[in-house]
Amino acid sequence: MDDLIITHSDVYQSWQNHLFNFRLDDPKTNTPGLRKPQLAALYATLGHLVVEPAATATVVMPTGTGKTDTMLALIIAAKMRRTLILVPSDALRTQLVNKCAEMKTLRAVGAVSDMARNPMLAAIDSKMSVAQVAELATANIIVATPQALLLFENTALDSLVNMCSHLMIDEAHHVVAASWDRIKIAFRGKPCIQFTATPFREDGLALTGKIIYNYPLRDAQLDGYFKGIEFHPVREYNLKLSDQAIADKAVELLRADLKAGYNHLMMVRAKSHKRATDLFEIYNQYLDLTPVLIHSKVPNQARVMADIVKKKHRIIVCVDMLGEGFDLPELKIAAIHDQHQSPAVTLQFIGRLTRVDAALSDAKFVANIANQKTDHQMAALYKESADWGAVIRDVSEKKVSREMAKADFNEQFADGNDAQVIFGLNPNPKISAVAYRVSPKDWTPQRAQGLNGRRETLQYISINDQSDTVIAVTRRETLVGWAQTEEIIDTKWNLYIAFYNKMQETLFVHTSGDDTQATRFLNLVARDSRRINGEPTFRTLHDIQLMKLQNVGLSRARKDLRFTMHVGRDINQVISDIEKGNATKSNIFATGFWGGERTTVGCSHKGKIWEMNSSPINYWIEWCKRMSVKLNDNTIDPADVLKNVMRVDQIKGCWPEGLFYADWPESIAIENEQRISLCFEGETFNFLDVELGKPHYSGARTLDIPVLVAGNDGGERRLTSIAIDLLEDGYKTSCPGAKILCPHEMPLDSYLDAEPLVLLKVDGSMVQGNYRHYSLNSMDVKLPVGLLESWNWGTTKIHQESMRPERREDSVQGFTFAKIADDYSIVFNDDGKGEIADLVAIRESKDVIYIDLYHCKFCPMTNGVAAPGARVADVYEVCGQASRSVKWLHTGDKFFNRLMDRYQKSLVNDFDRILKGTPQQLEILRNKCHDHELNFKFVIVQPAISARKVSQEQLAVLGTSYSYIKSISGSDIKVIVSP
Repeated sequence: MDDLIITHSDVYQSWQNHLFNFRLDDPKTNTPGLRKPQLAALYATLGHLVVEPAATATVVMPTGTGKTDTMLALIIAAKMRRTLILVPSDALRTQLVNKCAEMKTLRAVGAVSDMARNPMLAAIDSKMSVAQVAELATANIIVATPQALLLFENTALDSLVNMCSHLMIDEAHHVVAASWDRIKIAFRGKPCIQFTATPFREDGLALTGKIIYNYPLRDAQLDGYFKGIEFHPVREYNLKLSDQAIADKAVELLRADLKAGYNHLMMVRAKSHKRATDLFEIYNQYLDLTPVLIHSKVPNQARVMADIVKKKHRIIVCVDMLGEGFDLPELKIAAIHDQHQSPAVTLQFIGRLTRVDAALSDAKFVANIANQKTDHQMAALYKESADWGAVIRDVSEKKVSREMAKADFNEQFADGNDAQVIFGLNPNPKISAVAYRVSPKDWTPQRAQGLNGRRETLQYISINDQSDTVIAVTRRETLVGWAQTEEIIDTKWNLYIAFYNKMQETLFVHTSGDDTQATRFLNLVARDSRRINGEPTFRTLHDIQLMKLQNVGLSRARKDLRFTMHVGRDINQVISDIEKGNATKSNIFATGFWGGERTTVGCSHKGKIWEMNSSPINYWIEWCKRMSVKLNDNTIDPADVLKNVMRVDQIKGCWPEGLFYADWPESIAIENEQRISLCFEGETFNFLDVELGKPHYSGARTLDIPVLVAGNDGGERRLTSIAIDLLEDGYKTSCPGAKILCPHEMPLDSYLDAEPLVLLKVDGSMVQGNYRHYSLNSMDVKLPVGLLESWNWGTTKIHQESMRPERREDSVQGFTFAKIADDYSIVFNDDGKGEIADLVAIRESKDVIYIDLYHCKFCPMTNGVAAPGARVADVYEVCGQASRSVKWLHTGDKFFNRLMDRYQKSLVNDFDRILKGTPQQLEILRNKCHDHELNFKFVIVQPAISARKVSQEQLAVLGTSYSYIKSISGSDIKVIVSP
């Protein structure tokens, strides 16, 4: 019918005259038509184009439900004059152009008749000039990638936008990338419809656009648009055998399907080119299945891909090559050697293998379920009897629901498209505010509409009556400071936020502008307000543990000196002046721990409160709620908040005596240690596997800190040492040859000169660099004797600490295990360098996972006899180990990942670390820890201490660990000793 020379206008006129057939297919009567999700998406989108044509809309349809044909049907049914379709890849562009060319499916089901001509098509694959863009006027549908449009000059892009009536975006979860933003902004005001199977991003950026239709994955499964999904797990903890175990199971399934008459292919997924090459060597033993390797660096890719489509290869080893844009229904078996971390990618990946075809069987996935490290939302996929159909349905529903809830929250903001624009900017304000007491009758958010001021105009404003929140963006023009002219001006965009906590009648106001702008905004949103300032502001410092004052401003009642600012080191004088009444607090910024996690707090006498952080608006609101509780708590005495603050003394002349513990700088937390490496003389170690030993004094002004790693025999090996020299007014670190990768390589001593090690002293103080930090409340704390518990060690060889792989029952660790085993469901032998504790004992009760860390130490022999006594040297090392383990608080699944990693690596050496329980139980707890509380306790086991002879020196060292652990975790410690 299209054998004549036709034009864009001929096609468009045929669409105008065409009556689209909105008929639903009926499998019972074999009546062809559109699928249910296609028809519903069309109705929803056509309605949207009538009611809100300029607002970006999102259509959610799972992979395999006919999304592409829905897009094409919408173009015809809505009679779109000229549509630009954006796709994320060249492969998708080619596939879409071929799909649109003849509208075969839409014609086959009777939705489009012969009256409607096939569209004229054009594809953009490179930069174009304005003249070349003009030639695209012959097309009804233009398909492009954002990468190609990114090369366009502004004039060429403007020409393309003016030419097109509508914008469609396929695989819209990519749309927040910078390359997409330019096109979306250029099309602002024109109809924009986004299609995606996964309307969420794992990078936390917003996918703008209201979800106008969502076809749940649950419905797609019930309606038969998804084939069944079989999961065939293997469980192999030995890393050397894991890949072969997966390959054996996957090939077994493929052979069975081929024998049953199914024309199936198998995909082998790898995370990198190197992994793919290694895996190809494993699969290359199955020559009758003609395995092939395909990734971006393989030569003759086009020929290889063509052979794959022709089914010349039954096994395809790839690196993310067969995802979006690749449609091969015969791909029905997946051997997953490296898991996708992201739910979005996982759902897309699974969807590729579940397309319905009567000639094909169900999709089959093979993976090793031992020690999976996926996103916790996808962890359920890798359980023993996982129902993958149910899991992906549930994960998809939760995440789509979250996006819809976010959209609903945005919908609570009134006034057209302003909320969409504001949230599309992904505002990340500094976490700061000034708080006011405001009665409900004086809260007037609607008056914020009058925010215009001199040289400042209101650009966007949204008011959420339900959440009592106002967000506004203004544009302000100011004269430049270096010229007396109005010819040139600076332009600044300002953000205003107000949140009203009705329960406590407290208003929080934030602005990126100055105080004058903040006051004008305040007077609009509140008729009458009273600023919370003065001493009550300092209540925000309440309950901060190990609080260090970073900078303090003081107001002084002297004519010659009204204000002084103090930074870091002169904190002692600051506190003294406040306590003596020589000065009053003007502003304070401090660091410390709250709820076991690091935090920062800032507050000023004028009423400003802040946190050294920038976060999304919803975090700012939750922060305001927390601060509101403190500000309104009259039981908090602002005069008391500094009693627990850490004082600072400069170390001069010589290092103080009694340093017994060293650890890495505070800047290196567990999350960082996993990504940081230490390099020395050709060897590389993960920071988690490197420990620092007890400081040694190499003279009055030099400390020597051993750097310890595991030796080849499983014992301790001294890798090198770190020397710290005390200077006249500073310190210098030296560790020749050692380098840190964090993430860039640099000498370790240079890093430690900027970020000093943390050293503990027996009196409870901490040394960092050439300064000693201490709190009066934690100085010279002796361990309460009531926390000592004596055991009868019987015939135990208390001079032997470790069970070792052979599980020596007569060692300190072995006896401890026998003593505690019945109280726990899991007991893990973590002994060795990089340990969390010698024994990790775990039990579960309701919604709490109880984790007790047992740190064991031996009793040294004197003249062939191990005799408990009062030697202070016997407690230094074990107290250091206990203090070090407190860093595992609040690490969640990283804690369990660490245990599983050490378990797997030890198996290679025939060392089974699980003394009680199973690795499956650990995996279950790793999954549960995301919604279960983790309750840590710390136990020191040292039979060298005699309960009858315990010395004050021993109790002092134990008291230092006790105070340190309790201040961070809130937990007591228990010390197991000899009678």
